[in-house]
Amino acid sequence: MFKIGIVGCGAIGSFISKKVLDGTIKNTKVVAVYDKNLDKMEELSKLTGAKICKSVDDLVKEDLDLVVEAASVRAVEEVAEKSLTNKKDVLIMSVGALVDKNLFLKLQNLAKNAGKKIYLPSGAIGGLDAIKAMRLGKIKEVILKTTKPVNALEDALKNLGYNVKDIKEPVIVFEGDVFEAIKEFPANINVSVTLSIAAEFPAKVMIVADPNAKLNKHEVIVKSSIGKLKVCVENVPFEENPRTSALAAYSAVRLIRDLAEPIKVGT
Repeated sequence: MFKIGIVGCGAIGSFISKKVLDGTIKNTKVVAVYDKNLDKMEELSKLTGAKICKSVDDLVKEDLDLVVEAASVRAVEEVAEKSLTNKKDVLIMSVGALVDKNLFLKLQNLAKNAGKKIYLPSGAIGGLDAIKAMRLGKIKEVILKTTKPVNALEDALKNLGYNVKDIKEPVIVFEGDVFEAIKEFPANINVSVTLSIAAEFPAKVMIVADPNAKLNKHEVIVKSSIGKLKVCVENVPFEENPRTSALAAYSAVRLIRDLAEPIKVGT
């Protein structure tokens, strides 16, 4: 039995747990949960039968094969560091935290010294297996164009001074690099960081707010000495959190399922 602990009992943590219970993730059990929100933690514990932990420290001391961070960008450093220090593999959902180069290198070194792994789901985009292969040549350019419904970007747009009710047609609300993108859109553009890590090259990012859009659309272009890759993915918004895509949640489910299975397909 593959044993997991979940930090963050919100939409993603609950979704993963339900996929364990319904058998989508086979041969797996949610053993322990932790969240600062006691009500959410108790609810997920009742659903799964998992032990309620008083802190991240308590959770990582449990007999676990994997710790799942499904909390927030702010939680990543603590969850990942304590998991690795306690000889646990960790899956990071809030990949945007790793745009911090110092944190990335710190966790990379911790994992290496502990002999453990940090897993980053593909999220809402495709083609990462090909991109990882392409970086063995020379990456020349990485571009991400993301188009989302206005309501999915609402919080970030308000912080940038937009009146969302005034957006009547598609408008480019951001153009810049991955570092600035995740700063301005911390809940919407984790894929830009995942893409940049896969390519080992900082992505150029464009974000479009479209009042008529029903889907979250990601267009990826990668140019390298090996060739050129173009991928377009149109995702249904995640029902529990429309700021992200359903595929992002399902990619985590798929990753955990693969870890629990004896045969792995793909790069």
